[in-house]
Order: sequence, then structure tokens, then C-alpha cells
Amino acid sequence: MGDRCACAGSDNSGPTIDAPVSGRGSPTATVRITRPRSAALRGGSRPRRASGDLDTRTSALTTTEALPHTDRAAPVTIPRQMTSAKAKDPAQRAAAGVMGSGYARHSGVQHSAENNGMPMLARALEAVALPADGAPFRAADLGAAAGTNSLDPMRAVVEGVRKRTGTETPVTVVHTDILDNDFNALLHNVLSTPGSYAQMPGVFAFAEARSFYERLFPAGELHLAWTAIAVHWLSRLPAQVPGHIFSTSATGDVREAFARQAREDWNAFLTHRADELVPGGQLVVVGGAAADDGSSGAEGLMAAANAVLVELVDDGKLDESEYARMTIPTWNRTQAEFLAPLRDGPLAHAWRIEEHDLLALPDMLLEAYERTNDVDAFADQVTAFFAAAFEPSLWSALEETRDVSALASEFESRLKARIVADPRAVETHWHVVLLRLTRRA
Repeated sequence: MGDRCACAGSDNSGPTIDAPVSGRGSPTATVRITRPRSAALRGGSRPRRASGDLDTRTSALTTTEALPHTDRAAPVTIPRQMTSAKAKDPAQRAAAGVMGSGYARHSGVQHSAENNGMPMLARALEAVALPADGAPFRAADLGAAAGTNSLDPMRAVVEGVRKRTGTETPVTVVHTDILDNDFNALLHNVLSTPGSYAQMPGVFAFAEARSFYERLFPAGELHLAWTAIAVHWLSRLPAQVPGHIFSTSATGDVREAFARQAREDWNAFLTHRADELVPGGQLVVVGGAAADDGSSGAEGLMAAANAVLVELVDDGKLDESEYARMTIPTWNRTQAEFLAPLRDGPLAHAWRIEEHDLLALPDMLLEAYERTNDVDAFADQVTAFFAAAFEPSLWSALEETRDVSALASEFESRLKARIVADPRAVETHWHVVLLRLTRRA
């Protein structure tokens, strides 16, 4: 990467802004915000098609960049997929997937899930191809959100690389998320948290505002990519789930629409990362998943939240049309869905599966309640977790004239009361897939 910052690899982009961000006594980071201007996503005239762009006239996305040096691997072709956009339709705004303002404080569940991937990350660092002649090691943290859960894995990256090289090898880390993410919070946490990896000498932190279902880096740019509890978010909301807010309750054509969107998104993710990683590069995924029967382990919590929303409709505090648009744009893939494109087709030639596992996580909040018997604290914690992770998607379905804060307060009060009345009804055992891949030459 050298002195470049988080550059996108495609010509299909609008203006870029390089904004240096620094604090007294802290390292400097640069944010590059690239605003997509594809006619399919933003309206207006269709731009010139560059190599690797999405061609809406065809059914394939093909990267055809020249590969002039040996650390660039062969390109991959996949079926066309829809990238995320900020839609005017309230039913599609949910797909922005922005975390709530309290996410940094209430993402302990996600952090706990991420910890299960740390041993796999350590093995990836033992196997990854290292840069030659003192060149920087380049890593990406995909779907960083507020950055609080990025600090431990990125420190492990720096320490793992330097343990192998025996020197203070320069390391660049690019934290990516969608344009609507709170990058102020992200950069503050990365740069200012005591003991952050970004405060180590010879480490350079960057951020990029673009969906990881799009191309993020030039060919052969990265040595390692890491993502944790992010790939279950879809690039777009394919349908509303009748009578519910969560995709595991979908049936028939609606369920198939979610599965198809998840399949297209996952194929796009793997294809772009294959183009961006050097041969021998490592991809580590800690992904929100489902058991073989399609259950995520959070059905009780989602049922409780859905029941509260139905109550609000019945009491005239929420319009039925608003509730009908409320669907969280996620799909928890089964392990078979994660592995399918890696076992057959062009992606099987691009990637080698090193290891994979499916876990059902303990309910850390319920375990704390069982130790303390403080049901009010448990209800507060579960509600705060739900609000930070999922409320923004729900409230995006509201009419613009709606007093969101008043509705959110009423919703959270009722959800807490429901949890206090039956704490075990919201027992949650999220399923997580751990996956490590090597980019083939």
C-alpha cells in the first residue's frame, strides 16, 4: 500500500476525500471516503464502464485487471449481485445496517463471539505469506463498526507478523464499513483507546467507507483480511417477512429471496477478497450463522421484540404499514451455505479451505443473571444490546414525521417488562461459523 490510503480498486467511483485525523500524542489516520456514483445505485447518467465494474447488461461481474507481478492472483468471475445503496423507499433503508449510537458500549456479545476466532487468526498469521524486503504487511478489518471489537485482533496481527519477521515490520490496517457508519467513533476508539494497536510504532491505521460486498482494494493489495460478526448483514433487503421482523421466520418465496440474496452477497464478498489478497494471503471469517435447520439461536429474543411491536400496533402507537416494513436485513447462513461456493466453481479454484467450525455460543448475559439474580439488570442489558444492534434497521421503516425517540423509549420499556416477566424466554445462543481460507496462486 505504501503511502496510499484505503484506495478503491475500481474506476466506478465519485469524488474522494482524504481527511487526516490526528490527536495530541496519538498516531495519525487518514479516512478516504469514496462515494459510489453508479447509475444503478445513485441515479443519473450511467458512467463509463471500467474493468471490474458491474455491467447491468450482463449477468456476470468479471475482473480483468492485468497481473504484472507475482503477488497478484488470477481473477474470478461470479454471478452479478446487487450492491448496497441508500434507498429512498423506507423498506430498503433498513439495509444500511448502521449500528446504534450505543453499539460500542453494548457489543460485548459480539466481542465474546469474536474471541472464538482468535486462535484461528493466530494460525492464519503463522501461515500467511509475508512481504519481502521490509515492505509493509497490509491487513483489512472488514465491517469494523465502532472499532471497539477490532483492537484485539489487529494487535494480534501486528504482534504475529513481527514475531515471524523478527523486526518491527511496518503494518497498515484499513478498517472498513459502509458510508453511514460512525467513523468519528471508529477512529476515536482505534487511535485513543489506551493500549490500542494503532499506538505501536510503525503501525498505520486507515479507514474506508464502502460496503465489503464491493471492491475495496487494488489487486494483490492485502496479505490478510479479517471480519467478525458482520457478513450476516445483507447488501439489500430482498423482501419483508410477513408478520415478523427476522428472516429465520420467513417461509416460501420470501425465505428463498433471503437465501438467494445471501448467496449472491457471499459470492461477491469472496470474489472481491480473492482479487485483493496476494497468493498465500489469508481470510479469516467469524460469521453470524445458523444451525442446519436454519435457526440462528436468537429466535426467542426476536419473538419478544416482534411481540412488542405488535402490541404497539394494537395500541395505536405504531402504524400497521410501518410495522409491515420492519425487517432486519440479515441472513444467518448455515455452514453448508458458507462452504458451497468454495467447493465447486470458480471460487473453489481461487480459495483453499484450511479449517472451519460451527459453534453455538453461551448466553453470557443470562449466565450473569443466574449469578446475580438481578433480573432488572439482565433486562436492561438485553434491551440495550438489541437497541444498539437492531433498532436502527427497524426505525428506518418509520414515516419521516414520526417521533422516533418517543417510540424507541416506549418499545424499550415494554421489551424490558416482557424480559423481566420471563427472562428465559429470551435465552440466546447465537450460532457462529469460523472459517479460514488461503488465496491460491
